Amino acid sequence: MTTPCQSSDHDSNGLFARARAGDQAAWEELFRTCYPKVVRVVRRKLDRPMRSLYDSTDFASDVMKSLMANLDRLDFPSMDCLMSFLAQVAEQKVIDEYRRRHTLKRDVSRERALVTDDGTDLRPLVLASADPTPSQVAQADEVRERLLAGQEEPERVIIELKLQNYSNAEIAVKTGWNLRRVQRFFEKLQDTLWRPGENR
Repeated sequence: MTTPCQSSDHDSNGLFARARAGDQAAWEELFRTCYPKVVRVVRRKLDRPMRSLYDSTDFASDVMKSLMANLDRLDFPSMDCLMSFLAQVAEQKVIDEYRRRHTLKRDVSRERALVTDDGTDLRPLVLASADPTPSQVAQADEVRERLLAGQEEPERVIIELKLQNYSNAEIAVKTGWNLRRVQRFFEKLQDTLWRPGENR
């Protein structure tokens, strides 16, 4: 693959060609020459919200890894052409990540930075947990005890199945009761749980 770029006087004595041929010293010099410029390109492309989430050097490192992985398929007549190519790759990586983060499930505007712009720490974030709180567990245990109080064995089994999120139809199959009987049982049970004057 040859990039559509004109040759110039800035070819650094065939530095890319030597790196492509396997010259480790040439590759290291190429990296030292190009990497800071790629970092600058990335910093220009990252907007404020993205800058709070990403380090520009991560993008720049990915660009240089891509270059290294494709050395045998690329050819540049000058360093200017190489830098033009690397800048395009860097910009595309930023654009791709920006689009990925702005999908419905991962909107960057919904995320909060852990540090301020001046580098000082913000208050620790309290992340919501899907697990019930101790208070919710206690309330659920209380309701369970009220439901099971005074019930005979068949009814206790039905209540336990319901608490395990079985549907009325599934409970009917498991217990041998018909569906309407299961529904009537739960309707009656609900009426006994709520006393007159209480909010449901």
